[in-house]
Amino acid sequence: MSLNGLYTTVKNTSGNTAVFGFLGPHGVRLADDATYDVPGDLVAALGGRTDQRRFKALQAALVDGDLVIVNSPAVYLTDLTTDDPQQIVVDNGVVMGVDPVGWDD
Repeated sequence: MSLNGLYTTVKNTSGNTAVFGFLGPHGVRLADDATYDVPGDLVAALGGRTDQRRFKALQAALVDGDLVIVNSPAVYLTDLTTDDPQQIVVDNGVVMGVDPVGWDD
């Protein structure tokens, strides 16, 4: 079963092994080109904190090119005709709804 639509995936693009203090409870060491999955929406989680230090560290890592967000949690909407949930995806520049990945596997 694949529930990757529930996670944020980040990738170390710094060119070196690096520690990202805002990942995990005490920071995460990632080799160059390694990825790390965070449950939920990393940007919303860090941005909603009273202490903005970790959010600013994420922002700096993105601006400096040390980290990229490869994937963020899916957006789910209900089809008004069928009343079924749909996951929003982009395929070759076209935005569309598909059945949520992994929910019925």
